[in-house]
Amino acid sequence: MGSLAPSLEARLVPSTLCACATILIYDLACTLDQEILYVWPRPWSMSTALFILNRYLPFVDTFLSLSAKFTRISPEECLMRNETVAWLSVIGILLSEGILMLRTYAIWERNRNVLIFLCALALGVAVPGIAFTHMETKSLQYVRSGPEVLGCTLAHAGTALIFAYLLIMISETAIAILTAVKAYRDLRRSRIPWILKLYRDGMLFYVYLLLISIANVMVPIMAPSMYANWLGTPQRVLHSVLCSRVLLLILRRRRIASTETQESIMSESEVITTGMVFSSIVDATGSSNFELTTIDTSSSSRREVYPYPMSPGAEEDEEKEGQSRFNWL
Repeated sequence: MGSLAPSLEARLVPSTLCACATILIYDLACTLDQEILYVWPRPWSMSTALFILNRYLPFVDTFLSLSAKFTRISPEECLMRNETVAWLSVIGILLSEGILMLRTYAIWERNRNVLIFLCALALGVAVPGIAFTHMETKSLQYVRSGPEVLGCTLAHAGTALIFAYLLIMISETAIAILTAVKAYRDLRRSRIPWILKLYRDGMLFYVYLLLISIANVMVPIMAPSMYANWLGTPQRVLHSVLCSRVLLLILRRRRIASTETQESIMSESEVITTGMVFSSIVDATGSSNFELTTIDTSSSSRREVYPYPMSPGAEEDEEKEGQSRFNWL
């Protein structure tokens, strides 16, 4: 069994990292058209900065981890690279948690009590999480790999990250409860497709993230120390991919709403159905008799536009109200 564990680790961890890199590239390929359409033309804002950082930082630590697994490097360099990866992962996961909190604050219509709760939750997760990460990185010990083995060989790792993952589970559960309560209130009176999708995706994302957080708590307890952070990169990548989807949905809806508003303004400014044409008739004596001719310019092929907007329906009001929650992002 003792010889089996290093052999399994030599295959399992690199394979997992390759899978994570593949997921990142595949997700980028699937959603790059949306990013070009809904993110790039926008002026820089908080949501734009959050999207760029959340989407592209995982490429740095994931490929840094890959390079450490497929090259021959010293134990000292292994430690330096993995410390860098650990801190980038913590920053990235906290960033993703911040995006989920901002989304929750938005769907609660910037409720002051919710803001206070989320700020307290953020501090309660970030400060201990940073402390646990520091303890974990100080516990890492690497040894020189054999001549036939590439990458780093982990000899010892602490269990402090278990508590960091527990904090993430608590944070995501609190966010999921707030989302579920608000969804119950909103969806009793509204069935707007994009709002429905926002709530549905939020709950599905919670299930995915909860499962991998549970796995990250259980693996260091039940498996050898070399597997302690085996699922750290998958959790990091999953956070990034899912939170990018949340932001893309919000930015896409904002772009559509902006286009609809511009079209509505242009329609309301059009002139309506009839116009008057003045003609001057000059007789042989040189006197002018003006004749007023009214010409009906309407036709069945022309869309009739009224000078005053019609009262919006209840569904349109709900759509605008739902969109207004996210305009500040």
